[in-house]
Amino acid sequence: MRKYMSKRQRPCDFCRSRKTACRIEGSPPCRSCHLHGKECTFVEAARPRKKHLTDALAESPTDEYELAGGSINIITTEPGLTGPIAGFPNIDNVTSIDEAGLTTTPFPEMSMQFLDNLDMDGSEYQFMFRTPHSSASNGSAAGDFDAPSQSPPNHLPPDDSDILLDKAGKQNPEILGLTGDMDPYLLRSYQTDERGTFKFKQLAIHSMHQGPIPIQFLVSQPSLFARSREEAGHEVVPDNELRSRLEKEVSVPMGKRLITLYQKFIAPHYPIFSAQLLPDPASSASHLLAAIYSITFPFAMYDDQLYIDLAYDSPPYGPLSRIINTALATDLHSPNIALVQTLLLVVGRPSSNPLVSDASYRWSMMGMLVAAAVNIGLHLDPSAWKISPSQISQRRRLSFSIYATDKWLAASLGRPPYINDANWLVSSLRASDDQYSGLSLEQWTDMLDFSSSTSVLNSTLSSLYSLRSVQAFVDNPEAGLDIANKLMQGLVSNRRTPNPDYQQAQSDSSSIMRTILTLGHHQTALLILRSVVRPYLGITSEVLNTSLLEPRETTRLRMKDCLVDFFKFIRSLKTDDVNGFWPPWCQSAFSLLCFTELLMTVSSLTFDETTMWIEILQETRIQLRLKSSSLPVLRLGLLRIDAVFWRGVNKVLKLEPHVLDALKVSSEP
Repeated sequence: MRKYMSKRQRPCDFCRSRKTACRIEGSPPCRSCHLHGKECTFVEAARPRKKHLTDALAESPTDEYELAGGSINIITTEPGLTGPIAGFPNIDNVTSIDEAGLTTTPFPEMSMQFLDNLDMDGSEYQFMFRTPHSSASNGSAAGDFDAPSQSPPNHLPPDDSDILLDKAGKQNPEILGLTGDMDPYLLRSYQTDERGTFKFKQLAIHSMHQGPIPIQFLVSQPSLFARSREEAGHEVVPDNELRSRLEKEVSVPMGKRLITLYQKFIAPHYPIFSAQLLPDPASSASHLLAAIYSITFPFAMYDDQLYIDLAYDSPPYGPLSRIINTALATDLHSPNIALVQTLLLVVGRPSSNPLVSDASYRWSMMGMLVAAAVNIGLHLDPSAWKISPSQISQRRRLSFSIYATDKWLAASLGRPPYINDANWLVSSLRASDDQYSGLSLEQWTDMLDFSSSTSVLNSTLSSLYSLRSVQAFVDNPEAGLDIANKLMQGLVSNRRTPNPDYQQAQSDSSSIMRTILTLGHHQTALLILRSVVRPYLGITSEVLNTSLLEPRETTRLRMKDCLVDFFKFIRSLKTDDVNGFWPPWCQSAFSLLCFTELLMTVSSLTFDETTMWIEILQETRIQLRLKSSSLPVLRLGLLRIDAVFWRGVNKVLKLEPHVLDALKVSSEP
């Protein structure tokens, strides 16, 4: 290890400029240059070494020194490692004068030799040797924040108000929560500049809101986390190297075409970018570009150039995923908005194999997405923050997209949602959130309808499917029925049926969004009714009394109407729907239909009722088989229900005699 002021073992130019230790293992580059993608050189001339204040005073005493009576109680130097700790003299040289005029050494029994063994040359310790108002030395670290402005907070700058928050550069914002050690109510008293920032050397406090509940971010330089990344064992690959790997797989011109396709096919479902600043293959983060390319490749056939380029080659999903994983491992130490967008697209990308849901991986990534989003404050409502209106709208759209993905995936995969409404403020969209979304009026209208459907689904999950609710409904089925009735009313009132002229004028992307909305409506209705059917499933005909008979029959009839409507929806699917983007939760929705019909079949109390449900189930299987050749999203549901019949329903399930008889009759030619 070479200290930055060493003459015998000279550090490289980059380490000396940053005042960090130069660690060279064998041969250059050093560790710091490798981490930051810098060229490790030794060409700059060494700067003149600064003298200690004591030496300077000895050679040329000043008036101030003489006025002080020739004694110095506390000696401070320029920030730098000129002693055991920069900014403090060696303890042996510090003297004081007692009342008798005798010179003594303070703390004579206290040894400070252990400080010589501390490796405090790294940039992560430099904040200890700098006060908020001290000037930067000539060798300040690259990327340091400017000195703080002493002017009082003024009006919000119109163009660069989001200079730190969500900036496409290197700074990383981290939310400072209400229970953290840095109290937001204390931080709002900091003397921030006109942008609401108070800057240290490699850290800054960025105040977003000074209201009754203050909101601040801690904005830091990535170099602070270099050692953490190293200790975590992550492969730290410079972004320029990742970009080189990316451009070997997807050229810049090809990337621009894929981004155009993203805006056409994916953005109506995930409007997470601002039309003011769309991703750019030449400058955006490599992991974000890789995620965009991966989710858009299935639509390359709709671009003439891409169709020819990829005619004989499979999309490079593997290399793109490796780029994403490499970047995620290191960037999770300091997440930013690009990382969150990347994770959302990774979670939202349908599996390339339509027969595999990959539920465990997808749900684990969803948890990582929620955690990263909270780190950068996406669980908060930025409407009153001191950032530009377009930034407010983009953050709200991104927050809602994460919220909706969590709810729909939780419902489809049978997991409790990660997001708790009490701690996630953007749970729905407003009409004004479309600013710079890049969506047409009809697409944004569909997005608002999707927001309403998501609200009903969330209420369904929280009030009917939380573990405590399910336990309570076992003893009191009527309570669940009352809640279900209210939810069904809300679901019906939120559903908008467009007029024929509107449907005829819809674009392809809006048409598929309307199809997804209809699918979500049927899935939510099915979940509501399935929750009220379940308490009656364990009741046999022998113990069924009059008080339970009527509500049981009512709920099963309502379930029949719901499933028949769902079946009609499948029958109405057209080949045009092949051209659209189907979010990953759609796979499970069709499988949910089949297994609910099977549940109603085996829980029937009579031979005739069983026969009716078998007919409905078989019709659904036929439609799925007919449509699945052109609609891959149907194949998982068909595969799972066909596997039961292939094995034999009577060999898979425990059946009542009348159910077994009905199955035998239905299987006869």
